[in-house]
Amino acid sequence: MNKKICVTQPTLTRRDFLKTIGLTGTALAGSSVLTACGGKFSTPTPEIKKDNTITLNALYMNQAGYSEKVLQDIANRYIKQSNTPVKISYTFVKYDELHDKIVTSAAAATATFDVILLDLIWTAEFGRKGYVVPLDDRITAEVKKDIVPSIFSAFVYNNKTWAFPFLANFQCFFYNAAHLDKAGFSAPPKTIEEWYDQMVALKSKGVVKYPYIDSWNQKEGLVCDYVRLAAQYGGDLFSDDGKPTMDKGAPLQALKFMRQLIDEGLADPSATNTDEPGAMNAFVSGAVTFNCNWTFVRGNMLNPKVSKIVADARVGLLPPAKNNPQPAGSISGFQGLAVMANSKNTDVAWDFIKFATAPTIQSENLESEFPVWTSVQQSAQAKKVNPDVEFYATNLANAHHRPRVPNYQQVSAIIQEEIHACLLKQAKPEDAATSMVSRINALES
Repeated sequence: MNKKICVTQPTLTRRDFLKTIGLTGTALAGSSVLTACGGKFSTPTPEIKKDNTITLNALYMNQAGYSEKVLQDIANRYIKQSNTPVKISYTFVKYDELHDKIVTSAAAATATFDVILLDLIWTAEFGRKGYVVPLDDRITAEVKKDIVPSIFSAFVYNNKTWAFPFLANFQCFFYNAAHLDKAGFSAPPKTIEEWYDQMVALKSKGVVKYPYIDSWNQKEGLVCDYVRLAAQYGGDLFSDDGKPTMDKGAPLQALKFMRQLIDEGLADPSATNTDEPGAMNAFVSGAVTFNCNWTFVRGNMLNPKVSKIVADARVGLLPPAKNNPQPAGSISGFQGLAVMANSKNTDVAWDFIKFATAPTIQSENLESEFPVWTSVQQSAQAKKVNPDVEFYATNLANAHHRPRVPNYQQVSAIIQEEIHACLLKQAKPEDAATSMVSRINALES
């Protein structure tokens, strides 16, 4: 069900508003992090008619990433500190509903949404079709220097930037140290092979019934886990020239491993009906030892209100295969904020995005999410709040992207169907992989 939350600020005169619109350099000058970044952005002054309140409609997900409370706090602070005559109305939906709602908004004469959450996998599609506004004339070189190239480039298509990075989402390795201790292990696994051995020991010694769970329902999360495992084996699903390679090498090894975990009862069979929050819940309840998931898990596993394993929960590197020279393998889930091209309030929408993505905001939410800004990632504050920041940085540096193709929605649907059939034991890994390649190649003919 969609959720809508509105925040309203009393209307100001045009004169008062224009005095306060320079929010990055004045309203947030109290933050040392943002002060250093104060002049980075370039923002046209919005044209606001006297006594008019602008309504910004923003679309976000309620599945992972920043919580609704954090987002609402950002809206409140934007209104309060900038004194703009703005009402911000959020619509929160499940991740799986985001894409279609954005497409519907883009097709309307007037945009349903002004600001939207853009997953990196939609960058090519939305840019090619002109659903969102290119932001290059508003972003300075100074800004780009403070954001990891792999994050920023995820939102670039055809040499244009279509969204500003907001969520440095990537997967990490979460484990229960107490479970490992009971099974006789003093440290988490360093390789996939060690990971497998630990799962076998955990099960055989009765520490847990199922050592591992992940989000393997027939959704986008399944594609993410598949890409991540292929990365752990040292490869990608597509070749450099854009051809699918699931029927060989690292992708095939990854699929065989996923099926092996199901066959041997090392992965909870309910994984095939589980999304990311569901997998996290199983982990924080203490039911399983391992979960590979997005960065939002850390904030929950250390929260005594929702976690039963606060003292035992740990974050580590995603173990690579023995023959993979990289220190880890992960998957990117970077998400940005974008301005809809058919919005009537594009300048104000950008102004809000500039505020919401600022270093100050991200430095205040380090317990739940990893910042997109390098200066914040490497700050003393980040290291104090998150002692695992080095693990995060290594996982991020080894994050692989899902295929960057304009027809990604079709490609993803095929991958989901074939992998899910394999995990339900309806197809052998080799057959599922061959079918994936054949069906994806057929899309081009």
